[in-house]
Formats: sequence, structure tokens, C-alpha cells
Amino acid sequence: MMKIFSLLFVIYLSSINIQSSNAEIDCTIYDNDLDAVNMNPFYVERSQASYPRTFALYDYTLKVTELSIVDDVNPSSSIFCVKNLQKLQLINTNLTILPDIKNFQQLTSLLIQTDNGIIDQHLPSEFGQLRSLSDLTLSNIKNLEDLPNEIEHLIDLTSLTLQNMPNFNKIPDESIGKLIYLNRLNLIDLPNLSNIPSTMNNFQLLQQLEITKTNINNLSLDNLMSLYGLKISFNSILKTVQITNMLKLYSIDIRNNNELLTLTLQNLSSLQSLSIPSNTKLISLDMENLSAISTISITDSAQLKSIILKKFSKLNTFELYSLSNLELVSFENTPVLSTVTIKTSPQLKTISFVDVPSITNLDLSGCQLTTFPESILTLKSLVKLVMTSNQLSELPLTLSTDLPNLRILNLVNNKLQGNIFQPPLVYVRELYLSNNSLTSIDGIGKHKSLQRLELDYNRISSIPLEIMKLSPTLMRMTITYNLLNHIPFSMTNMRSLNTFNAGYNNISLNERAYIRNLFQKPPMNVNFN
Repeated sequence: MMKIFSLLFVIYLSSINIQSSNAEIDCTIYDNDLDAVNMNPFYVERSQASYPRTFALYDYTLKVTELSIVDDVNPSSSIFCVKNLQKLQLINTNLTILPDIKNFQQLTSLLIQTDNGIIDQHLPSEFGQLRSLSDLTLSNIKNLEDLPNEIEHLIDLTSLTLQNMPNFNKIPDESIGKLIYLNRLNLIDLPNLSNIPSTMNNFQLLQQLEITKTNINNLSLDNLMSLYGLKISFNSILKTVQITNMLKLYSIDIRNNNELLTLTLQNLSSLQSLSIPSNTKLISLDMENLSAISTISITDSAQLKSIILKKFSKLNTFELYSLSNLELVSFENTPVLSTVTIKTSPQLKTISFVDVPSITNLDLSGCQLTTFPESILTLKSLVKLVMTSNQLSELPLTLSTDLPNLRILNLVNNKLQGNIFQPPLVYVRELYLSNNSLTSIDGIGKHKSLQRLELDYNRISSIPLEIMKLSPTLMRMTITYNLLNHIPFSMTNMRSLNTFNAGYNNISLNERAYIRNLFQKPPMNVNFN
């Protein structure tokens, strides 16, 4: 008996909706807003909760200003007679959108989320009569394909979110272009949407824009003068992105666009936050006149081949890690750039510096460079240069004169052979040359500023007596795993030397014992194992 009653009740509700969809609802049968709300076949609470639930807010005159229906799947079409509504939420209901929606002349906020396939492919034209609407969210509406042209009349709309609608494919260009007060636009999980509105430039008050999981192929955004935050993510066929001439854009997040090939950013004078991870096919990154950004870090873009940066007036730090296909990096007119780190980019062939006067730290570790990049010699402020794990076999003859401020040079694990560098590096204080193929350090005495010298894992057979010329400066020297058979006894008189390690060489046991005893007299940490 109970099952029969339930079935008849559902048939009754369906008949009401069918009748309502064919004719205008007679709202005169309800005494007031609350009377219309009470026609729903479920309990409607009066107070609002912190979590989504069904409730209505009304005043002493029984005017309902806010209505939320959550998980009550068969609301009555009588809600279209609640004419004083200012905020309406329909979450997981079976309510279709009737032409009577025009009754909501005071409605400012509308959320429709999860319609269970009830709403048709098109919204009624009367949707455009919601003249007071400022916030519209349509989410998880399975059949909806577009917005009506009459949306052009929603001139007070400031926020529009279209989300998780598998069949949605069209935003009317001319109509939406008239929504000039739009402040926030979210296009999320719309797999059939292939174009953004061509009238986007009308949105000169737009501050937040998100384009995620769409079918857009090419994206060009220009001259949105109020845009502050931009997110572009998980767009499966997006190949090119161009973002230009936005004076207030502060934050960009472009990630997980797996087909993205080229990214161009130009004239974004307020940009301070830039995140572009996991665009796995990105080949070209061209950035110019991003005058406010201070740090750039790029990771997880394995196909990236070229990066060009121009006119970064505040860029201080630039970091790249593990870009296995990177071939070219160019810096031009970056006046305060001080630290550049490009690690593990084995295909790097060209690195260019033009008008980059302030670099003090440069790390090109693991780039498999076979020749020393000449543009490095223009970095007159360079203090620390790290080029470990490359394939360098020689250095420029003018290194010391071209880089007068160079104090730390790390060339561990390269292909340096024969004698240590000549002409000498007269300004370098720390020199790291382990894991090379050096056979001699003749001329070491002319490297007159050395304080730390590391020569482990080479093929050096002797330490020349001229090492004594470094007595005023040299504080630490390691020369383990070489071919030494003798240590100059006079090194015990190197007054600044406090650490000396010559272990794992060919020094006899007797000489090691004698040297160990000899070097105990000055306060020096020695190792001759």
C-alpha cells in the first residue's frame, strides 16, 4: 500500500511540473512567499546552517529572501512564485527551469548544481529578465549546451561560473560582451567548449579568470586592464597561450596543459607570482617586460627547448631544474638579476646575457657543456660560478681579466687535462677542481688569492715548491686520490694552512710517518692515510 502511495505521489508531482511547463504558473493562489515555499513535499528549515541543507529565510511579513534546496529532489514549481527571493540555491534537485523564472526580479544570487538531467539543452529566454542578478553559478547540469542570447540583459552580473557541464559548447559572443561589470569568470570542466568569447576585451572590470578542462586549442588574452588573477589548467588540447598588455595582472598559474607548446607573456608590469609547472610538451617560453616579478622557477617541463626573457626590471632569481631538452636560454635587460641556476639540462647549447649587469651567482651544473659560454665573460659582477658535471676541457684565456670579481670557481667533474690554468686566476679565492684529469699544478703560486683548493681524484704526481707562495692566503687544501709520492716538507711552514688532506696517494709508509710528525708542530689538521 505504501509503495502505491509513493508511486502516485511521484506521478502527481510530475503532472504538476508538466502542467507548469506548458502554462504560466498561477501565483495568485499563494497568500505570500512562505505559503509558496510550504507547498514543497519536504521540510524546509528556517535557520541557515554552516553546511548545505534545505532552509528558507523570511521576515515578519513572510517575505522569503533566501531559499536553499539541497538533496530534496522533487521541489514544487511553486518556488517560482517566491517573488521576493534575493538568493536561490538548487543543489541536487529535479526542478526544471521554467519561463516563470522571470518572477525573480529581486534575485541577486543563483546557484544551480546537479540537476539529474532534468534541465533541457537550452535555458528559457526569460532567464534574461533576472535584471538584478549579480552572481550566477551553473554546475553539473548534464544536458545544457549554451546560454541564451538574452543573457545580455543581465547587466549587473559580476560573477559567472560555468562548471562541470559535459555538453556545454557555446557562450554567445555578442550577448556576453555586454556584461561589462563582470568581475569574475570561471570556465571549468567544459570539455566541449572550444572558444572563449571573442568579446572578452569588453570585460575591463574582470579581476579573476579561470579556464580549466576545456576543449580550447589556442588562447590569446590581451588588454584586460583590471585582471588580477589568471588560472589556465588541465586543458587537454591547448597548444598556444599568449597573454599580453595587462597592467594589473598579479598572479598567473598555468599548469598541466599536456599539449601546450608555446607560451608568450608580454607587458605584464604588475606580475609577481608566476607558476607554470607540468606542461609536459612546452617547447618555447617567451617572456618580455614582466617588470615586477622577482623570482621565476620552472620545473616538470621536459620538452621545453627555449626560454627568452627580456625587460625584467625586478627579476632577482631565476631557477631551472631537470629540463632535459632545453637548448637555449636568453636574458636581456634584466638589471637586478643576481642569481641564475640552471641544473641538469644536458642539451643546453646556448646561454646568452645582454645588459645583465648584476649577476653574482651562476650555477650551470649538469648541463654537459663542452665549451665555455662566451657570454659569461660579460658578467662583470660575477662572484660565484659553478659548472660541475659538464664536459669542459679548457677555459677562456681572459677569464681572470674579464671576471675581476670572481671569487669562487667550481669545476668539479669536468674534462680538464694537463696543467692547471694559465694565465692564473689571480682573484679567485676558492677553486674546486676534483674529478678531472689534471696531471700538474705548476704555476699554482701565481693564483695568489687562493684560500681553498680542492684537487681530489685527478692524476697529479707532485706538488711544486711554489705552493709556498700561497702561504699568506691558503687555508685549506685537499689532494686525495692522486699520484703523489712526495709532499714538500716546507709546507709545514705555510702559516695560513689549517687543513691539509693528501690521503690515498702513493706516499711511502716511512714518509707518511715523518710528514705526520712534521705537520704536528704547527696547529694544522692533516690527513695522509
